Amino acid sequence: MCEAGLIQVVRTRRVRAIDERFYGRTARMFYVGVERDPGGDDFPRDFNDFEVAARESAAAYRDGKLWGFIRHARISEGQASDFWERMAELVTEFDQLPRSGETVYGFAVGVYPTDHPTLPGSDN
Repeated sequence: MCEAGLIQVVRTRRVRAIDERFYGRTARMFYVGVERDPGGDDFPRDFNDFEVAARESAAAYRDGKLWGFIRHARISEGQASDFWERMAELVTEFDQLPRSGETVYGFAVGVYPTDHPTLPGSDN
């Protein structure tokens, strides 16, 4: 993994004529790409963040401990992109929270176009 650049030696010490090495990650977060279908399909067949979140959150839902929102809004593609950038900043903030407690919490967020019918504007 050192050769791949994922971890690095962060400390060494000598113990009974043997060098101990302590390793640490080289980044706070790693992004892993998903291999695309060779048939040209743009969407990966084996990975969906919301599928993972749904599977992970099933027990929390059963226990009444799942917090979530879903909203729909008619907005421009530019507005959706700007909003997504703000959500990415929130994800970064979540990733950098000090680690504490006994429970690992998941955080899922997404912006996606739907096939919902176009709703009338607020001026109607």
